[in-house]
Amino acid sequence: MFAAVRNRRGIVSAVEPFDGQEGRLHLVHLDYKDDQLPAEERLLWELEPRKVLLEPTALPDAVATDPMPSEDFDALLRAARWTAATPFLDPDGGGPLDRLPISSTFHGAVQVEDFQLVPLLKALQMPRVNLLIADDVGLGKTIEAGLILSELLLRRRIQRVLILTPASLRLQWRDEMWEKFSLPFDLVDRAETHALHRRLGMDANPWRSFSRIIASYHYLRQEDVLTQFLAACRTPEGSPHLPWDLLIVDECHNLMPSPFGDDSDLCRMLRLLAPQFEHRLFLSATPHNGHTRSFTGLLEILDPVRFSQTDELKKAERERIQQVVLRRLKREINARTNPPRFCRRNPPQALVLELSPQEIALSTAFDGFRTAIRRLAAGGETRRRRAGSFAVEILGKRLLSWPSITCARAFTTGSARCSFPSGTESLASPLSTARLWSCAAPPSAATRSFAPAPAIFSMRSRRTSSDSSPITPQNSRPISRANWKPPASKPAARRRNATEAARARFRP
Repeated sequence: MFAAVRNRRGIVSAVEPFDGQEGRLHLVHLDYKDDQLPAEERLLWELEPRKVLLEPTALPDAVATDPMPSEDFDALLRAARWTAATPFLDPDGGGPLDRLPISSTFHGAVQVEDFQLVPLLKALQMPRVNLLIADDVGLGKTIEAGLILSELLLRRRIQRVLILTPASLRLQWRDEMWEKFSLPFDLVDRAETHALHRRLGMDANPWRSFSRIIASYHYLRQEDVLTQFLAACRTPEGSPHLPWDLLIVDECHNLMPSPFGDDSDLCRMLRLLAPQFEHRLFLSATPHNGHTRSFTGLLEILDPVRFSQTDELKKAERERIQQVVLRRLKREINARTNPPRFCRRNPPQALVLELSPQEIALSTAFDGFRTAIRRLAAGGETRRRRAGSFAVEILGKRLLSWPSITCARAFTTGSARCSFPSGTESLASPLSTARLWSCAAPPSAATRSFAPAPAIFSMRSRRTSSDSSPITPQNSRPISRANWKPPASKPAARRRNATEAARARFRP
């Protein structure tokens, strides 16, 4: 007998009546038929609001019910025909499971390439799926993972699935799973957790409430979130089942063990998570970072029975790698297909850059500036040396992205003066050679210091000579001098230094 309780439908498996203070009550055992959790529940029937008991022989009232729209009926008819055309998959039928027909390709809305079926066939031959898909970029690792996921669901081998991805790929994974395989997934983050607490109460755990979850591993590595996840993974003592069925980690090279020193927080998180899953599927186009210890550490997390973290691979371990690692390149696929499936890459060719004398002078001046800064900071403590190197790199980045550099006349300035902090007068010569700081603070400024990029753009227009075209920070194209007017200076801005004046100019 069916029952609809708490917006879910389930089968009434048992009823236990007992006498309470409020009279005779019934303890009903329900087995839900959807994919949500919990899969089964016991509740007091008389105390449940909006409960409905569905008789197995009851038919819908055709008079009181509106007829189905013709579009919905046609869609239902097409779905029934597709279901009839789908090969029947019976996991309890005769013969080994690896010889049963593949059904995920028929249930997905994607044109599957032949090479994308190889990971699926390899996974179906494993009693416990531990697979590292390291295909080249563009070969469809997401589709291959979706095929494996869909096939395992159809064979009823998995139910609870967790997909860990970078934060920027969560929506893409959710859309791919729904549009291509009709698999709904829930995104779990801080906002979804708060929304779940508002709906179900503060004791609700998102890792226990949803059966298919997509989350960012940077979010899951947080201490409170990881503690909440591990609390949801607790199983009764003596239970033969693991709390989760399938773990999919996209871009798993971000969670690789460190070849030297301590592992990162992401790697430690993955080591705690992996034993909670029966099947593990790792995806990465660059699974090897050049260090054997990191690669074998990742394989140990994937399959601790076959691998252990080591600095050198033996012959037996290399043979075992072929069992769990699958890597194909585009050139290998092209060699097996006619015509080639992917475009061929041309060999790299050197490009000769012809620098102008001004660009060479600028590069030479900045090299001298960099050397002088490092020489000054060499005698200090480590913190000062790092700060000096970081400041030089930031200045170099600002220099290369400066719109004024695109204009040759930007280096021909008038009587612009540049001021330097105390103790760095020796740096003025190489900088003034290339007119790098021609837009620094004016001589009349109360405080003379290096100005950031907004101040440079603000003060440049008043320090350039008559033969240079002003350039706006939003657009690197020169503005006609006939249409350009200098900004009117305010009395309050004159009393400020260059930085504060620039901030006042750019303040909305």
